[in-house]
Amino acid sequence: MSLKTTVFEYAKLSSAHFIFLTAIIPLTGAIAIGEKDLFLLTMLFLIGLSAHIVGFAFNHYVDIEVDRLITSTNKRPLPSGSISERNALLYILLVLFLGCLLTLYFYGVILLILYLFGIFLAVLYDLYSKRISGMDFVLAASVMVGVMFGAATVSFQFTPLIGILCILAFLQTLNLNLIAGGIKDADHDYLVQSQHLSTRLGVRVEHGIFCIPSSFRRIAYTLGTLYVLCIFLPLLFGVVTLHVVLILLLILFNILFFIVTYKMIHLKNFLRQEVRKYVVLQYTINWSNIPILLMSVAPLAGFLLLYPIIGLVASNMILYRTIARPQVM
Repeated sequence: MSLKTTVFEYAKLSSAHFIFLTAIIPLTGAIAIGEKDLFLLTMLFLIGLSAHIVGFAFNHYVDIEVDRLITSTNKRPLPSGSISERNALLYILLVLFLGCLLTLYFYGVILLILYLFGIFLAVLYDLYSKRISGMDFVLAASVMVGVMFGAATVSFQFTPLIGILCILAFLQTLNLNLIAGGIKDADHDYLVQSQHLSTRLGVRVEHGIFCIPSSFRRIAYTLGTLYVLCIFLPLLFGVVTLHVVLILLLILFNILFFIVTYKMIHLKNFLRQEVRKYVVLQYTINWSNIPILLMSVAPLAGFLLLYPIIGLVASNMILYRTIARPQVM
């Protein structure tokens, strides 16, 4: 393979489509507690980048046999053989080492332990997500640790906003992984007798027809409602103060979120391209709440709204030569 092709394959292994979004999770915690140093924020971004790569690349490594079963996933770097299992593992370990090195150098041993704890939870999810029901909660806890890690790089005296962001990160990840992820993998999870909670609840595809039970839909609406309450209750009680225009923008985003969720959980036929579209839309819209809340303490945080869009569009253009039809997940 040429150097360009090799780089592209490792980018696919790293799930580059969400790489900007996951990498800035620690930044949200740091910005919320007052970090303004661009150099330190950049270092924190690189540490978040390492955590993203380790978590997602190891997930691909663990799922290689499952990915070989499905036409839409057997072209990924590991099942297709464009990257060997040995090289993938070396890549993961190298990135983990670099993440540890950066964390230790800039933030010390205590933060290194917190960084490794978040990685441990993500790896635990990767190993057991299809063997033990409810591992989505472990992954959600891992993302919550990422927010706390970012805040702790500034101070261990967490503000109420940090608590809000931690809860939102937990619920957001739970929604993405349990609801959107359960729907995305419905065509093959039940075939491999996955113990993922969505499969246990009866989400599956039979002869191209989607089976999404009402209990699963109720859980989707419950998680969405809890997420919205955690956004607007702090505003109602004055914990977070925003301009009325930003509040209206939050309302718009959350209306769109429920529209997309409704369409996704009422799909009749499994078309992976359509499922991808709804997953990307749902998570991007859901994420948009976080930068708006951060604008209560850092007005420029609004630019973080652009990061997931930039990452998604760039990865599709560079790796898959398309914009409108996401070739990810």
